This record gives sequence, C-alpha cells and structure tokens, in this order.
Amino acid sequence: MHDDDHDDDHHDEDHDHDDDHEEEHDRLHLEIHRAVDELGKYAIDIDVSSPEGIKKEVILKFIGDLMTSVTKSCMDNGADLVGHVKSFFSNDDGNIMSSIVDHRAPARIKDSLESDIIYKARFMLHIIVHGIWDDRVRESVLDVLDDTFRKWNIPYEVTADHYDIEKSIAHHMG
Repeated sequence: MHDDDHDDDHHDEDHDHDDDHEEEHDRLHLEIHRAVDELGKYAIDIDVSSPEGIKKEVILKFIGDLMTSVTKSCMDNGADLVGHVKSFFSNDDGNIMSSIVDHRAPARIKDSLESDIIYKARFMLHIIVHGIWDDRVRESVLDVLDDTFRKWNIPYEVTADHYDIEKSIAHHMG
C-alpha cells in the first residue's frame, strides 16, 4: 500500500516538472522569436483629463510633437529602423489617429474628433522598432513623455505600461 502512495507522489512531481518544462519552452520560444526579428516593442495607455478643457488644435500639435520626439528618441537610443510609432487619442466624440516612421517628416494625423475642446480622453501609444530591445524602447518613450506633456500643459496619468505587464508575466514564467 505504501508503494502505491509513493507512486502517486512521484506522478505529481512529474506533472509539476512537465509544467516547468512547458513554461521554460514558452519563454525560450519568445526569446528566440525576439532574437530573430530583432524588434523592440512597447505600448502605453494614458488618460488625459482637464476640467478646464484643452483646445483640439493644441492636442493636434502636441500629438505631432510627441510622435516626432518618441521616434527621434528611439533612433538616438540605438534603433536603426522604425517599424511604426502609432497613437490613438479617443473619447466619446471621436478619435485622432497618428503614425510616423521617420522623425524628419511630420506624423500622419487622421482627425475624426468632433469636439473642439477636450475634457477627457484616452491616449494609446504603440511602438515597434528594429535594433533595440523592449527595455530601451520603453526608456526612449519615458525619456520624452513627461517633458512633452508638460511643454503642452496637458495633464495625464499612465493607466497601463505594457512593458511592466509583459515583464511580470515573463518573471513568473521563469
């Protein structure tokens, strides 16, 4: 009878070992994929809120400035090619989408936001570059984020830093 109990215990250990092996395989698969594509990726979600409101023309200039600053910062920090820097600024009245691949050219902006004064909005920024890893992309964005929001006097709060979430998942897998 004791031998049977021991076999069950051993079976549980094998099952735990299989889970560890699968997690290690997934982690290695991600690392290999990243090494092959050599792309650094980062995304951030931001809430913009201003009780007195912000003119849409200011938001449009801010977005152009931030997109150029983020792109230039990535290049200055070692990126050799920008896959894309995209942003999506939205609220109940519509959205402003923008994209840029070269900091020497203006961002392409598509404005379908109906209001002229913005009180609340969600701003999402997504970056894919070649030549630097996720941590350097994140650092490049954060290097210019606060100064650019301050320059345009736009209050903001980061609501999701997708680098942290990804790294947290990777940490728990390892």
